[in-house]
Amino acid sequence: MNPAKQSPRMESDGTLRWYAGDTFSLTFAFTLKDASGEPIPVSPTDRITIAFEDRKGAKVAEFESVGTASPTITIDAQKTANFPEGVYGILAKFNSDNVTTLLKNRKVVVE
Repeated sequence: MNPAKQSPRMESDGTLRWYAGDTFSLTFAFTLKDASGEPIPVSPTDRITIAFEDRKGAKVAEFESVGTASPTITIDAQKTANFPEGVYGILAKFNSDNVTTLLKNRKVVVE
């Protein structure tokens, strides 16, 4: 019998995976740069929103972080109940003077 893989985990194809019913905190580390490659500073009022959608496009969960480029999401007992086994999409946006999409429809698999 094979042991379970780490949960959550990022696979080599960029897919975020975890096992149904698992609870965890996960920190994203976004590197924000302007068109010339210069770092974009994050102000104390800048927000990053991270949303998960099911295959029909219905929002399953949303998280917001303020003043950081490294937001942490927490999938607790209440949130994990919203993620039965299946395939989801993840969307992340940086909300400052402008809105910048950081992730769009990246695949998430709950096993």
